[in-house]
Amino acid sequence: MGTQPKKKALGRDHPPKGYPKDRSLYADPENWRYPLHTTWHVRAARRYFDDPANRNKYSNDEQAYVDWRINEALAKSTTASETMESRDRRHPSPTSAREIDALSLQELLTIFLGSTRLERARGMDDSLVSISQENSEAIEAHVKEYVVRIDFSNRVIIHDCQDWLNNMASKRLCKHLGKLLMILDDGKSRNILREVLREKDRWSFTSPDVGSR
Repeated sequence: MGTQPKKKALGRDHPPKGYPKDRSLYADPENWRYPLHTTWHVRAARRYFDDPANRNKYSNDEQAYVDWRINEALAKSTTASETMESRDRRHPSPTSAREIDALSLQELLTIFLGSTRLERARGMDDSLVSISQENSEAIEAHVKEYVVRIDFSNRVIIHDCQDWLNNMASKRLCKHLGKLLMILDDGKSRNILREVLREKDRWSFTSPDVGSR
């Protein structure tokens, strides 16, 4: 288990912007380093701490402690992920209007993204989303460098990341769409996803290049 690291020159005085304020969600709590609040961050912590340039900043006992914290989180996140994926396979998407209307935002996002993409969306900083239009006709935004447009009048969602392009035909959402929907009002996001799920055959998933042809 080792020894918990003490305050270091490499440490932070507070958590990074947008990250948890609970020290227990870090592999190195005292220095606010190696966050463990999502599956994506747990795996990233393992990858970064395996780099000798990062490990060598800690004593052997401290390395053992950080390793133990990351490995514990990895074991929990792997079990949770397997449970979620198993549940997704056992429970197909609801089809009746009553079933769809009963779904929570979390359940809707899981249906459209799956558990892995959903975790990646949660791991993105809110500051990466910039909304330029939000009204009854459409929502338009940039998520990182990517454009997102949800056109309610024409029932079209336009986006341009590679994951989106790979999965347009199956009408699955990517992490960028997921993050945008997390930023919006919960009720609005639920209504959007419920509408798309109810009328999936009438909605088009496309990209700016395809849409301009």
